[in-house]
Amino acid sequence: MARRQSPIYAQIEADLRRAIADGAWRVGNRLPSEEELRQRYGVSRMTVRQALERMATAGLVHKRQGVGTFVAKSKIERVASRLIGFHEDAVAHGLRPETRVLCAGLEQVGDEDGEALGIAPEAEVLRVTRLRITDGEPIGLNTITVMPEFAAALADIDFTISFYTGVAERLRVEVGEAAQTVEAVCDGRAADLLQVELSMPLLRVSRVTYLADGRLLGVTHSLYRGDRYFLSLTLRRS
Repeated sequence: MARRQSPIYAQIEADLRRAIADGAWRVGNRLPSEEELRQRYGVSRMTVRQALERMATAGLVHKRQGVGTFVAKSKIERVASRLIGFHEDAVAHGLRPETRVLCAGLEQVGDEDGEALGIAPEAEVLRVTRLRITDGEPIGLNTITVMPEFAAALADIDFTISFYTGVAERLRVEVGEAAQTVEAVCDGRAADLLQVELSMPLLRVSRVTYLADGRLLGVTHSLYRGDRYFLSLTLRRS
């Protein structure tokens, strides 16, 4: 029986992937144009475009309208089933993490977070907003809202390092679990801070977090660049 041959676009994709893996093209380098690839492989432009679209979907390249296709930075995988902090996650991916505190202080919780935490909108909470950076590039915006009973104890911890570590050291109890939701959003303020186009979708990860002893600690909202993060999870059918 004859061996089935791969579609030509898959062969083109495999060649381009191999060239990137071998270092022929590095992050930020422009790939040959669609016309150059069309001539090289003797195929239609639609076939070349199909190969490039598959690579873009996989996060290996990104397109700039009217400019070309470029090798993208690798995406950071957020594993939905693991409760870990930004610093731990970044280091695990071989990146150099940095956190800048943009603002911190006591303020009213407001409607959205008040509902999530089961407290009145006018309740006073500790709220901290931080810019997440890896290898000198801003990739996330994180806002922590702490329940009123823990605000005073946690107000002066070092928010440039792991929040979970600070909580464990100050409250003498570990963070235990979190209920998490994820959605795609566009946010003008966050886009400006993250240095991306307003139209770029951001991954909004919201966590209502509990201490190991069952007490409600607070809620966090993190906005991650859609070109640098993806979410993975394992589903089982019982």
